[in-house]
Amino acid sequence: MSNITENGVDFPAPSTELTNLQLDPSLLSLIENLNSLKLSEIQVLKGKVETELSKNLELLSSEGTDLHSSLITPDGYPRSDIDVLQITMARRNVNMLRNDLHKIIERSHELLNQHFQKRPSPPPSQHSAQTNLNLDYKIPFAVFDEIVSGSPIQQAGVQNGDKLILIGDINAGNHNRLQNIQRVVLQSEDRRIPLKISRENDGILDLWLVPSRNWSGRSLLGCKVQQL
Repeated sequence: MSNITENGVDFPAPSTELTNLQLDPSLLSLIENLNSLKLSEIQVLKGKVETELSKNLELLSSEGTDLHSSLITPDGYPRSDIDVLQITMARRNVNMLRNDLHKIIERSHELLNQHFQKRPSPPPSQHSAQTNLNLDYKIPFAVFDEIVSGSPIQQAGVQNGDKLILIGDINAGNHNRLQNIQRVVLQSEDRRIPLKISRENDGILDLWLVPSRNWSGRSLLGCKVQQL
């Protein structure tokens, strides 16, 4: 097995002790055949991918690292305080699974749109909410902080430390480093959009948000949103 390269440094190839981080070949096969799956099958696949993604993100967190932490010392040697091989493999998995999750979500939307086209269309806001609520999003990708009292985000019920799972149609698979949050917020000024968060001890909460300038602050949300 070939070495792993991270930031220009070659690390030894992983041993068989790290096989628990190798992705299930049957999962990869399903992803490769995504376009041939039914919507119900895609939903099951989505749950499996999210589970794998959560497992790898939790491993990075347990090592005190993330996708951007340096794995080498200032002298250019692998750090001795962390399991560099596990972290490198977990990062690879996270990047690949996030791309796969994006494809799965896009395919789900395609099939849902085909389904709705065969039925009388509800008003756009209801259609958007119904489409998103049919998808079981679970992966948080950002965290709320510095929430201003009386702001739209506080009025929606969000608290500091809550993690963002879904806002409008933006999720872990398509947020594009949070840039798409700004787009959906600007497009939804003074309109109600679905908001899904994860809160410690309370689990996943489904809320509604109305981005607005009709308050004492200047932004449409009244908070900071930081990528996980």
